[in-house]
Amino acid sequence: MDQLRFSIRKSRRAKNVRITVYCDGSCVVTAPLFARDESITAFVSSKGAWIRRKLSAFMPFRPSIKRASSRVHYLKHKESARELVARRLPELNAIYGFKIGKIAIRNQKSRWGSCSAKGNLNFNYKIALLPARLSDYVMVHELCHLGELNHSEEFWTLVAKSMPEYRTLRRELREHKICI
Repeated sequence: MDQLRFSIRKSRRAKNVRITVYCDGSCVVTAPLFARDESITAFVSSKGAWIRRKLSAFMPFRPSIKRASSRVHYLKHKESARELVARRLPELNAIYGFKIGKIAIRNQKSRWGSCSAKGNLNFNYKIALLPARLSDYVMVHELCHLGELNHSEEFWTLVAKSMPEYRTLRRELREHKICI
């Protein structure tokens, strides 16, 4: 069997070893600072079959992934994402009335959006490529983090206030790979 290639990222915030397989074929292992390289390598070896399954699942999309992840693709869709967020976010926030800080459109590898403790919202530019119901879900999800900066029961109650079908939307969003 061929050798698995991966990079190791040590993190002071990591509590466990975590493997992330990206759709471009790269594999990143995040580990706590104290983790030894030998134990990380052993862990990756034990997960070899899982990693290979993930890599093969991305194989049909490989040619389009490089195109979709390029800077040109980002620049092409960034403004439409910014317009979408500028148009929809105030409408969606009318239900909540949260104070929104800065809004940024980014080219993120693994997130559709994020919210900072300062109330700043970040959205992946690929939100503009999603069906409207899913882009709305991503925006509502991040908006609700302005009220609850976690994924507690209270957070999901906030989400359900405007999107009672959030569970279905969340499952559907998982089918949309960020890299594609």
